[in-house]
Amino acid sequence: MKIKSITYENKQQGWEYEKIDFLDLTLLVGVSGVGKTQILNSIHSLKQITNGDSQNGVTWKIEFQTTDENTFTWEGAFENIVHTNESSPALALFTKNNRNKNEPSKISFEKLIDIDKNEILIERNSNSFLFGEQKMPKLDRTKSALFLLKEEPLFKKISENFNLIVLKDYHSYDSVLFDVRTKQEYNTLDKIRESNSSVFHKLCFVYDISKEKFNEILNRFREIFPQVEDIRIIKQISGGHTIKSVSVIQIKEKDVDTWIPHYRLSSGMLKTLSHITEIYLCGKGTVMLIDEWENSLGVNCIDILTEDILYSDDTIQFIATSHHPYIINKIPYEYWKIVTRKGGIIKTTDAKEYNWGKSHHDRFLHLVNHLNYKQGIS
Repeated sequence: MKIKSITYENKQQGWEYEKIDFLDLTLLVGVSGVGKTQILNSIHSLKQITNGDSQNGVTWKIEFQTTDENTFTWEGAFENIVHTNESSPALALFTKNNRNKNEPSKISFEKLIDIDKNEILIERNSNSFLFGEQKMPKLDRTKSALFLLKEEPLFKKISENFNLIVLKDYHSYDSVLFDVRTKQEYNTLDKIRESNSSVFHKLCFVYDISKEKFNEILNRFREIFPQVEDIRIIKQISGGHTIKSVSVIQIKEKDVDTWIPHYRLSSGMLKTLSHITEIYLCGKGTVMLIDEWENSLGVNCIDILTEDILYSDDTIQFIATSHHPYIINKIPYEYWKIVTRKGGIIKTTDAKEYNWGKSHHDRFLHLVNHLNYKQGIS
């Protein structure tokens, strides 16, 4: 999947952003608090909508290309349910939790267009639901059409593409990797790449079926951490109420006798291993959302990981955020989008719109000294 552009509004939370056009690599740059993370979360929320979620007060329009290179626009809106007691934060939290269970927001408008064929596939509002020219019976308005019609071949394909969106959370990892390996399920690299398993489960699968691919990941990791001698994956038995087999990723450092389990690694090493594994094992058409790329990474990590992204498979799309000068300086100028905000309006501007000189160094200096970037105000 490739995301071409998105427009998005969240009426419940009181923010929105103008149309953002995306490249195969887009780096959202700006100070903390301007809305970079909200942009990533909004993209991920569209994946959740295709999986049946109701998103109160959300309006969107996305243009995207599927892995078979067909282009669509999908737009829609959920009603904004407002409760009078939402002025109290405690009551708002209580109300929100109960609303999600008992009163999900309903679709007020939805449209899906095949751009290549100039054909409206779905047109829906509170009173009618058209599937092409066919009038549909009343269906659950708390669910998107892409979810309700997911058994239809075309909509199944589109839903599968949205499930290629991956929001990387480097703040939490599986400390226990329950052993879910089966040779029937994950006996090829393609099956591993296409699975919805966590990144470290994928690493365990590869260890079983492809030493060649596993060693590629290991060697890349050792380029960043030359003190690492080897990586292995072992099985252990987990006690408790239920006895289960678990996989443990272990690292061996030079001149050290003991092996270090993954749950005792430094955050920088763990994040780097996760990132490299994800790059090597993500499926064709993956859209990788990376928030605060720089967290826990040293300079030695940033150089190689940036190179991996710049020269990765061109079927993979990266949308990342950063306010770290070193990372911004490593990414070519044409991929920068400066994020600013005025009140609840988030705006992005292509850096190339500014006349900031011809050299990358000049452009970087102009960026970090520009008031829009430094203050985050449109």
